[in-house]
Formats: sequence, C-alpha cells, structure tokens
Amino acid sequence: PRMWPELRVLTELGVRLVEPAEGPGANWSTLDRTDTFALRPEVILADIRAHAAPLEELRGSEGTPTPVVPWNPEPLYGPRDHARFLGLVADALEAARAS
Repeated sequence: PRMWPELRVLTELGVRLVEPAEGPGANWSTLDRTDTFALRPEVILADIRAHAAPLEELRGSEGTPTPVVPWNPEPLYGPRDHARFLGLVADALEAARAS
C-alpha cells in the first residue's frame, strides 16, 4: 500500500490497511468476495478501472453493508483530487463506525 501516495497519507492519518497477500501482485491482492469479507474490513477501497470486479460484488453481505470507496490507483492530479479521495474515505469510515 505504501506505493500509492494516497494510501501513504491514509496510514499516516492512522487508517489501518491490509498488506497484500503472497501472490502475483507485488502491491495488491486480488481476492474473491468470500476472502475479502473474511478480512472483516470496515471499508473497502475498490479498483474502478475497466479490468476490475464490479463494485456491486463488494457492497457487503448479510446485515450491515460494508462501505465501498471507488478508487483508481492511477496517480491523482492536484490537491482537489487528493482532498476528494480523502473525504470519501473519511465519510466511509464514519459510516462504518456509526453502524
């Protein structure tokens, strides 16, 4: 996760991130729905690029849905984009903790 500036900022702010599992991705894990929810995430950052799984597959299971923040790991451009992303994560964390 430290490869991406946005994720470094989140960790500096105290957000706990899951380190990638062993496998083909050096900086990410590709997990199915069952493995994703086995991690018991408060929030899921979901890749929204064309090759990624649809967001609907990650919306949660029975009970309270897990907030999903759409995330494009390509570099963000400018302070507004960074602020928008951090705001989305903050809102998702607040929603998860309120439920």
